[in-house]
Parts: sequence; structure tokens; C-alpha cells
Amino acid sequence: MKNKGTTFILVSAFFYGTYGIWSRLMSSSFGEFSQAWTRGAMLLACILILNFRFRIFKKIQKKDWPWFIGIALAGGLNQAPYFIGFKYLSIGTATMLFYAALVVGGYVIGKLVFREKITGIKLISLALALIGIGAVYRFSLTPDQFIPAALTMIAGLLGATAAVMPKKLSGEYPEFQIMAGYFIVMIVVNGFLGIVLHDPLPSLAISIPWLAQLGYATAMLLANWAVIEGFKYLDASIGSLIGLAEILFGVTFGIMFFGETLGIGTIIGGVLIVASAALPNIKVIKREQS
Repeated sequence: MKNKGTTFILVSAFFYGTYGIWSRLMSSSFGEFSQAWTRGAMLLACILILNFRFRIFKKIQKKDWPWFIGIALAGGLNQAPYFIGFKYLSIGTATMLFYAALVVGGYVIGKLVFREKITGIKLISLALALIGIGAVYRFSLTPDQFIPAALTMIAGLLGATAAVMPKKLSGEYPEFQIMAGYFIVMIVVNGFLGIVLHDPLPSLAISIPWLAQLGYATAMLLANWAVIEGFKYLDASIGSLIGLAEILFGVTFGIMFFGETLGIGTIIGGVLIVASAALPNIKVIKREQS
């Protein structure tokens, strides 16, 4: 079962890793909020069509509503701060802050909500992961960037919440039903802010920005489905570490599509991230074989 969970998390990491491609292709045409609500609208329409055709939604029990609402808010509100962070910070700084908050958030949620045992191996893995993230990305911050930095970390914590908390519901409700909640929040909150702030929105046409948005929406649907499925079988802390493979995929895509270079820091950081994800799993394998 753990192998199954690992596979799903790696699949989600692959699709999450494509976010940088789509963001770069559409960032000059969409605003912070318009890119979020239009994507949410695409995804919600897709899920509603699937539900209309196959009747996949189940009646939500009263005891589960708080979890649905919390997941919806976390998943729907993290899009704009994530976008703002990457707009006003260097890519390296924003990525480092986001993933550091994401993996730490996974540990905290695992401990507080799911009563997971944070072992010495898990703490060593967390340290290796954070050092690895720091090795891959350069960190630089000026006083006027403190707010974007804080928003980026909030986006990471919200992302961890949206990825891990569905463990409370998965198995009882379809993944698409869980995801529908944060697509609704994406539309309502970001749509309202986009209207109030006159957020730029490109005219609807077959164009690179809209094709990139379609690619982003497809990747988001598949990534979120896979991550919810994957966390069914894994501890939140271990799943969060494996999810850092997204960094490795993102770096690979940057080299392939944008001519980015592979430095020694990236190589060292990649090795440390792989080691951080492998350590807890090696211990589990040895225990199962003994």
C-alpha cells in the first residue's frame, strides 16, 4: 500500500512540476486573481459535468462539513499568494520559502491532526529536505519583500493543508467531490478581488495564454487527484517529503524547455531531497523484511 501511495505522490509531483511552465507562458497576460478564478471555473465545470454524467457525488455527513470547508478554504485561497510570491520575489527565494513551508506544514498537520509519531529518522529527513531546498535555490530578501515572502509561506502552509487534510475524507467521498470545494472558493474569492481590483484578463481566443491556462488546469486536476489518492496510504510527513520530487521535476522542465542550467547546488540539493524522502521508507522496508 505504501508503494501505491508513493507512486501516486510522484505522479502528483510530476504534474505540480509543470506549473512553472504554464505560469511563465501566461503570467504576462493574466493578473494574480484572474488566473486563479478562470482556472477554478474550468475545473469546476469539468467536475460538474462528470457528476452530471456519472453521479459521483455523495451526500456529505454533518460531521464532515467542517473538514470540507477547511479543505476548500485552504485549496482555494492559496492560489493568489502563490502567484504574488513568484511575481515579486526571485524564483529561487519564492520556491525555497514555499516548499519549506509546505514540508514543515505536512509534519505539523501530521502530528497535530493525525497523531503521527515524529521519529528521529523523520526529523533527520526534514533537515536534509530543508538543506536540499536551500542548496537548489538561492535566497535573497529585501525589506520591501517581507510581505510577498510571508504570503508565499502562507501559500505553502495552505498547500500542505489542502494536500494532507483530505486524509480525513478520502475513502468516504470521491476525490473530485473534495476538490470541487476549493475550486468554488477559487472562483468566488479570486473573482470578487479580480473585479474590485480590475485584474487584467486576456480576451477569450485561441492563444498561448489561454492554452497555457488549459494546460495549467489539466495539470492541477490530475495533480490534486493523485495527491489526495496518495496520502490515503502514507503518513503526512513521509508524503510531504516524497512530494518534494516536484522540485526535481520543475528543475528538469526548466532545463528542457527554458534552457536553464544545472549547477552544482542543484545537484547536491537534488541528492539531499531524494535522500530525505528515501530514509523513512528504507526503515519501513527493513522492518517489514525482518
